Amino acid sequence: MRGPEALPPGDYRTPTVYEGEVVQIGSGWNGVDAAHAYLWIRLTDRTERRLAIRGCALAPPADRSTP
Repeated sequence: MRGPEALPPGDYRTPTVYEGEVVQIGSGWNGVDAAHAYLWIRLTDRTERRLAIRGCALAPPADRSTP
């Protein structure tokens, strides 16, 4: 998955774009406004980032084969 980080309300920085594998969709709480929906991805360095779902797109899978 590739997309922009989900910034908190009132933060007007340009969001950084990240790419990784999805580990969780949403917060797990009922009633989350779709305009603020997000998902969590795991980066290659094993850290996680929260992305804004509205700006996300599928990315081609990484080649996981060993040479």
